[in-house]
Formats: sequence, C-alpha cells, structure tokens
Amino acid sequence: MHGAHRDYIYPKLANSMEVFAKKMREQYIREGTYAEAKIYFDPVRERRLDDTLQKLHEDKLVAAVIEGREEFDDVDLVMPQKTPFTIKRTDHGLVRPFYIRHNDEEIMVTCIKIERHLKTNQPVLIQFQRYIPGRPNLLTLPLVPV
Repeated sequence: MHGAHRDYIYPKLANSMEVFAKKMREQYIREGTYAEAKIYFDPVRERRLDDTLQKLHEDKLVAAVIEGREEFDDVDLVMPQKTPFTIKRTDHGLVRPFYIRHNDEEIMVTCIKIERHLKTNQPVLIQFQRYIPGRPNLLTLPLVPV
C-alpha cells in the first residue's frame, strides 16, 4: 500500500512492530556482557630503543603501548601488523576487552586509539589501557553518523 496514511497502516503493523522491538531489546541486553570467547594478542617482543615507528612500519610491525594505571607502569610492545585489523573487525572492537600475553601474564586491555601512517594509511601505533574488572574503567565510544 504505497502512499497510505499512517493511521490506516499502523494498526495492521503494530503487533509485528512490538514483536520486533522486544526481540531487539533482548539482543541489546545479551550484548551488555563480556564475550565468552577471549581474543588473545601475542606480542613479538618488548619495544627497544632502536624500534622507531618508521623502522617498525618498514618491517611490517606495529608499536603498542599499554598505558599505566595506579600501581602498573607503561608497557611498550611490538605487535604483528594483523593486530589492529583484528581489533577493527571484531564486534565492538574499540570497547571490548582483549587479552595480551606478556611475561607469563594475561593483561586485560581495551583499545584507546589506532594511529595510522599519513601516506600509506597503515597502522603504526596502538594505544591500549588496562581494563581492571571491579574498578572504574574509562571507555571512549566513537560516534559514527548513520
């Protein structure tokens, strides 16, 4: 019925719209929990003094920084180049917790920002923050126009 008035169409669609809205509400509630499958990142090594962003970019590696919090220091790592792409392809990748294996320890982190090279648009730096369950964790949500 093209061009029909909404007062005529709405009573016919109201029931199916309510079912769809209920289904969407249930889906949003389920998404508000931690994901069951953990995603692990294994760093190549700790970052050294001669690991500049340009050199790592040529070697197809990415620098990563886990920013320190109260009792934790900063951790500088070198990650494989596939790491930022895994973050971007994951559902809710910029707010979801990931796990980095470092020195026989699993560090729970969230991604703050992915810096890109100006010319090649390839990732060169990933900034992470420690995610500590039970404490306030600041998350920055990207706004995307729809």
